[in-house]
Amino acid sequence: MYEYKKPDLNTPLANLRTNTEAWKTSIARHASEERKGKGLAWDVELMEERDDIAAKIVEDFGTIDAEMSKRRVIDSAVPSAWTIDRLTDEQIAAAKADWPELGMFADATIRQVADVLGIRMVRAMAQEAVRRAPAILEARDSQ
Repeated sequence: MYEYKKPDLNTPLANLRTNTEAWKTSIARHASEERKGKGLAWDVELMEERDDIAAKIVEDFGTIDAEMSKRRVIDSAVPSAWTIDRLTDEQIAAAKADWPELGMFADATIRQVADVLGIRMVRAMAQEAVRRAPAILEARDSQ
């Protein structure tokens, strides 16, 4: 069975924020009064510094893109701050007790989808299935 694992996108996103701020600082230094009288060598040094920062920014985007590119829609990669924590067995049992329509799914299915989309989305899917089931079963039986 496939198990969803949260990718680490927090690190490249944090690096991206840091490097973006460093880029802005470098641009501000280049446009500041500090520049006066420093000459062309100082300008070149700042540009080289920005080249290094730009390379780090590109690397962070590459890391994020590589992770996002290998994901399907159902388990799209997001930073852990944007996802929910994995449900415990007790939480699944409590949800099934509160929402009987979840009984139509196996616990493994509930957990897998809830880990990615949240338990409320699993409940919405179960409610939709319960509403549509009579018509679908009737159409299937008539064939």
